[in-house]
Amino acid sequence: MVKLNRIIFVEYRIAPELRETYLSLVKRQLQSHTNAVLYEGTDQPNVFVEQWLNTSHEDYVRMKKLRLEESSEWDEITACIPGGRGKLHIWEFEELNKHCE
Repeated sequence: MVKLNRIIFVEYRIAPELRETYLSLVKRQLQSHTNAVLYEGTDQPNVFVEQWLNTSHEDYVRMKKLRLEESSEWDEITACIPGGRGKLHIWEFEELNKHCE
């Protein structure tokens, strides 16, 4: 099986009044995930994107289930999102450079 270079994006907006709580929680959560990078919108404060690098499709399926369907260690972060899981978006992207050569 050929493993293509894939990334996962997780996007959401947090409640401004929960910003400090969120930052503390996400920092702790991402410490154990060296392939994750956190971004905040420069023109949209409190909109965050997690970029998960070098992932597989199986990682994506597992993450969607973990973050959108099951109770998990991510629930405290999800509680900072107005609208909860319904406002958390997860997308998978596959590198196309290998297909365009």
